Amino acid sequence: MNQDLDEKLVEILNILLESKEPTGARIIANELKNRGYNIGERAVRYHLQILDEKNLTKKLGYSGRMITEKGIEELEKANISYRMGSIFSQIMENLYLSNFPVKIIVNTATFEGDYKTIKNLILKSFENGFSVGDYLNIQNKGGLVEVETLCSITFDNFLLKNGIIPLPRYGGIVKFEDYEPVHFEGVIDYRDSSIDPLVAFITQDKTDVLGIIENGEGYLPANFRVIPSSTKEKFENLLKKDLLNCVLAYGEENVLGLNINEEEIGVALVGGLTPLCIPIEKGYKMEINAATKLKNLVSMERRNKKYLEPVCKKGKRAVKPVLSKMLSLMERVTYDIEEKKGDIIVNTGCVDKKYKKEVFDALRESYEKKLTISDRVGIETKDGQIFIHTLCSLTIDGIILKNEIPVIPCYGGVLELRSGKGNRFIDVIAYRGTSLDPHEVFFNKTDGEKNILAGIREAPMSAKDHIAQLNEKLEWNGIIEIGRPNNDISGVRVEKGMIGFTTVGGINPLVLIKKRGVPIEINALHKTMNYSDLIHFEEL
Repeated sequence: MNQDLDEKLVEILNILLESKEPTGARIIANELKNRGYNIGERAVRYHLQILDEKNLTKKLGYSGRMITEKGIEELEKANISYRMGSIFSQIMENLYLSNFPVKIIVNTATFEGDYKTIKNLILKSFENGFSVGDYLNIQNKGGLVEVETLCSITFDNFLLKNGIIPLPRYGGIVKFEDYEPVHFEGVIDYRDSSIDPLVAFITQDKTDVLGIIENGEGYLPANFRVIPSSTKEKFENLLKKDLLNCVLAYGEENVLGLNINEEEIGVALVGGLTPLCIPIEKGYKMEINAATKLKNLVSMERRNKKYLEPVCKKGKRAVKPVLSKMLSLMERVTYDIEEKKGDIIVNTGCVDKKYKKEVFDALRESYEKKLTISDRVGIETKDGQIFIHTLCSLTIDGIILKNEIPVIPCYGGVLELRSGKGNRFIDVIAYRGTSLDPHEVFFNKTDGEKNILAGIREAPMSAKDHIAQLNEKLEWNGIIEIGRPNNDISGVRVEKGMIGFTTVGGINPLVLIKKRGVPIEINALHKTMNYSDLIHFEEL
């Protein structure tokens, strides 16, 4: 495809995916109208022909169309700007559609492995109170274990039905110490992400629910909502008869590290996906879908659940967006283009010394594939470990800023490389909407071949030529593409009066190390180093 699908085509694919049976143009046209696209049946047929030609849909006689496997894959990647914030709108839609305790929203997952073992691991979460309600469906079907858990949106609906409006804000992971939640270790704003935050954290191995259960320390997936402070008394009375029992903490000031605006109460909830974490932590393969089904509660089985006591004490730290750290680090870049020296920002990876050959081979490969910011890398050996320092793309922002161009880091994500078709982002998170570097979140989702880590920056459109000149003088690989004023860049919208440019993610060399099977710990935006302390990749 030369271009991404437009919104109407994406919406048609969504309708076909949701219908799960052949659907005709008339039904599609009516559903499109419900979704704000007022196009007739004839126009729908024209759009369906386009999708047929791209093998994204298949015509089944007079019955209608069905989405193909290729269509499902495309739907997961297409039109990133259209998908940004869709998690928030999906939450609000399901909040309205559910009707606890009659109809509820469930998460679904399919595991590969022994049914009895997986079931017992899932029940561990219930037995320790880490679930939304005490409902669970788990079945052995054809060698696969199918699981359904209540989504935390069910609790939001419980509040709504009792006159309290909840505003979903973040998904994240909460750190536990001595069996108590202490603070959010990382959060992602629902409005600033193309991926469900909890799915991102769980699939990227950021949880440790088993650690909490066994020794009181670990990381639990959780959601964060705010409600009006005027409803505090009503809220606390509702908690006394709350059948779902999933509130981790609440308060009017700092709640688990998240500061609250005036007239608000912050509420942290156990993520409905939490019971799925322990099998994943044990290495079982699975497919996971958040908030995908509307079901009758009577179809769910009740399980034994430990009572979860909400925490009401004020947090001791403040969770801040990673953008604040980035803007601060940009100021510390002193690299001089002419003299080729000065301070730069690096990411750091740490591996066991025994993997030295694999590490050096991967680093040379990353340089040959132009997945590095420049031709330099830092290597340190200490206490039997190798520390790899790769140039961070934030260095480029610092250099541009040093040349008096206001530049704003906007997104980090996964860029799909498409020869001759134009690269496109298939997942992004806004730096302003997360406390973690998005490249750490997406580290396990790239391969260094078709999908790489990349970022998007914005600058005034009048500075386009100046940025291009600086990039030419740098002679680095850091900037992949500079967009046109007021135009999307790699599928992502750019603010009016601005240009966007795409940068290579500095962690990509570490991705290739991981790809070779080397256990690696990463630390994005780690520290400043002097450029002269780095060596050329050819010296490895």
